[in-house]
Amino acid sequence: MKLSAMIELRNVSFSYTTRLLLDNVNITIGERDFLGIVGSNGSGKSTLIKLMMGLLKAQRGTIERRRTDGGVPAIGYLPQCSSIDRMFPMSVREAVSLGLTDKSNFFNPFARIERALVDEALERMMVGHLANKNIGQLSGGELQRTLLARAIVSRPDIVFLDEPSTYLDNHSETHLYELITQLNNSCAVVLVGHDIENIRAFAKRVALVDRGITIEKLRE
Repeated sequence: MKLSAMIELRNVSFSYTTRLLLDNVNITIGERDFLGIVGSNGSGKSTLIKLMMGLLKAQRGTIERRRTDGGVPAIGYLPQCSSIDRMFPMSVREAVSLGLTDKSNFFNPFARIERALVDEALERMMVGHLANKNIGQLSGGELQRTLLARAIVSRPDIVFLDEPSTYLDNHSETHLYELITQLNNSCAVVLVGHDIENIRAFAKRVALVDRGITIEKLRE
């Protein structure tokens, strides 16, 4: 069954100063899609997902974001370099709660439904038992699962993950991919990574970025 498009790039090009990074890119992200994005360093992988999310604006081409109900898809994002200072006195629960915080409720206590969303995200990423632990005490794998919980706590339609397995050992990396695969049952996943074999093992499609895009379909 063909899944409805939520993000569609048509003939998109993007340059940094005089350097053409992405040229005439066409790609669609559908409901419950799992797209892995690979390419050499500096090829434009992170730029591509920032264009999809609307953090950057294309110089040429069009980008549409839509849901079947006419709304705009909700987005979760795990950036390549976390903005969380591990020395800051913050618990795992507080870190995940940041995924629900905006300017309108920053100083207000969370309602029951918001606390339930945090509990749900903690359990889905298997860090519920660490809820009261300081983030500075976490292993690399525990921290990445905490940050992933923060990215999904708002129940996004699409979650973007920029090299989430960096600095993880092989066991922690495989575990993280298994959790992401489970997450894909309820939302689309777009993942930038460097380990092509792991990406091919879990993703439904792989996009090779080299100015343009080459798509390889792996599974439904």
